[in-house]
Amino acid sequence: MVYFSHTRRRLAAGSALALLAFGASQPAAAQTADNKTTRVTAGRTGEYGATVLDTITISATKVKQAVIDALAGVSYIGGNELERMQADTPADLFRTTPGVAASMNGDDPATAINIRGLEQYGRVVVTLDGARQDYWRVGHGSGSFYVEPELLKDVTVIRGPVSNAYGSGGIGGVVSFETKDASDFLRDGETWGLSEKLGYESNGDGFTTSTIGAYRFNEDADIIGNIIYRDRQAYEDGNGDTVPWTGETVRNAYLKSTLRPADGHELKFGFIQQRYDDYITGSSGSTSPTLSRYDAETENRTFAANYTWDNSDDLIDFSANAYHNRTRAEQTQVWPTSAIGNFRYYDVATSGFGAKNSSRFHGMGFDHTLTYGGDYYYLTGDSNAAHFGSGDQHAYGAFLQWQGDRDNWLQLVAALRYDGYQLDGQTRETPPQDASISGNRWSPRVTVGVTPVEGLQFYSTYSEGYRSPGLQDVFRGGGAHGSGDTYRPNLLLQPEVAKSWEAGVNIKYDDVFMAGDMLRTKVNVFHTNVEDYIDVDLTNPIRTAANIGDARLKGIEIEGIYDFSWGFVNLTGALIDAEMTSGVYEGQTLNNTPLNRASATVGFRAFEDTLTYGVQFVHIGDVTRTSHTNPNAAAIVSDGFNLVNAFADWQINRDVKLGVGVENIFNVAYTDPQSSWSTTSATEQGKGLTFKINLTGRIGG
Repeated sequence: MVYFSHTRRRLAAGSALALLAFGASQPAAAQTADNKTTRVTAGRTGEYGATVLDTITISATKVKQAVIDALAGVSYIGGNELERMQADTPADLFRTTPGVAASMNGDDPATAINIRGLEQYGRVVVTLDGARQDYWRVGHGSGSFYVEPELLKDVTVIRGPVSNAYGSGGIGGVVSFETKDASDFLRDGETWGLSEKLGYESNGDGFTTSTIGAYRFNEDADIIGNIIYRDRQAYEDGNGDTVPWTGETVRNAYLKSTLRPADGHELKFGFIQQRYDDYITGSSGSTSPTLSRYDAETENRTFAANYTWDNSDDLIDFSANAYHNRTRAEQTQVWPTSAIGNFRYYDVATSGFGAKNSSRFHGMGFDHTLTYGGDYYYLTGDSNAAHFGSGDQHAYGAFLQWQGDRDNWLQLVAALRYDGYQLDGQTRETPPQDASISGNRWSPRVTVGVTPVEGLQFYSTYSEGYRSPGLQDVFRGGGAHGSGDTYRPNLLLQPEVAKSWEAGVNIKYDDVFMAGDMLRTKVNVFHTNVEDYIDVDLTNPIRTAANIGDARLKGIEIEGIYDFSWGFVNLTGALIDAEMTSGVYEGQTLNNTPLNRASATVGFRAFEDTLTYGVQFVHIGDVTRTSHTNPNAAAIVSDGFNLVNAFADWQINRDVKLGVGVENIFNVAYTDPQSSWSTTSATEQGKGLTFKINLTGRIGG
């Protein structure tokens, strides 16, 4: 392994230096391809300087539109911002996204996403190129996923059950990751292109290489591939203490081809493979001398096929996708000595397909858009660990949505979705018996949007979402942390139903304080009730997942950008409270909430917009932790913290780019309250002061 790591570094460095030398010899006129200015910033992007909130992306209605025009809590992270972040993990991507908390334990490369207090087991639908990423293991890794940031073109987040058109279960929302196409990488007139990116970070002596190659056969066919290698040692926290078992080796890659067989028709075929080698523990950060420790190898594979047909007669705007995703983790125990060599695995696979069409027509003074479609997925989970809920899950749904727009001042949306599910597994009796549960429901959505004056839009929405119990909820057995066989399946679990009211305002003005400036702001308030919330009742000596009561989520989310010719200011924030309103845990907070967060990013541009630099402030508020074994025990409040980061991106010439970042400038010692970090840990979980640098060279012709 060491020899491979060193050899890989030398080869990557040699390739990158060759590319950089070639790129540096090109005209250094500080321009990008085709003399178009691309601003590498959280503010303006693109030739004409639209902000990221003006980006056309997916929306809650499954009709693509600008983020600022969406009548819902939608956020977008574009390619320029992804590059500026120099993210190692998906959790790094969401540090400034309102209402979203993404967490990692440090010793596990899997990421869990919390939206408005809801997470775990499909409450947040995560997709990669349209393919669901469903994975879980026991306890602290429940409902996690694996995504390599270097592969991504953009990320879209839709918050709340308003997103239910995207598939079953997403009562918390949807996170959609998209990888790059060849057309995103190749310049106009180019047939081929090749780039090499070298990255280094000081904390943990981390080294990353990313190689991208693309080829355009003709205007109707192209292909792109990307190979990423990352090697990192254990990092230090803000106190200078080494955080154990946080090193990792990552080898990820993808290949995507695009075909355009006829006008309006497009086919995309993609394959993504991710491999992570690291050590994980039974309780991340714990100092227990008998703590279980595993040498883990995790592989995630995604196959995706997407088809679109856009007919010029407005009656056909069709898309369909099919996919298969499989995550398999193999873990060999290396501690304590009495258990060395024990082996366990977790294997979760999801196969599915979906299709939708939008038809547009005019009548009765309205521009009508009728969108309709359906989806299905089949999920299997298998493990040799008794604490894993093995079995099969079928989930299917269909939706019908009408949208009416009148004279640019009124927008109405009415939608209805049908969901059904079936779970098949086995009881823990001797001998085990086959068992099955199923259910179905209709979920409505109604939205009214009004634009009384140009640039100012108000909206209000009522929506419902439906989440079936998961296999882990229903069929889990075994114990926790080496305890006896105390968990029992529960075939009486009822699905969770979310009912949400939302209201918001979208603000979009140009030339506010000076010529060419832009102001974009989204403000959203919500109140969501979740009926029959599912969790394990730890007051019962016989452990089982149960409908422990109802939950309530409420809060406000704000996202705004002010952009001017030589800089930008990006402000985000959320105040979110989530708690149980009935049952044995009535009054307790939900999933490490409240989610009170804020960020401010101030950036500047120089050298004809080829240099962007700035500073970022991130505030994470206090989080309340309560006891599920003793609901009457006093709550523990985890202190919030503040982080300051700095960044700079310089497009040296059209083929060479330099990125520099400093994270946690003041070396704050902190633990992400969303992580499952042990309360008895000898170190904090968060990274201390970290310097990052990357250099990208590119050739093409």
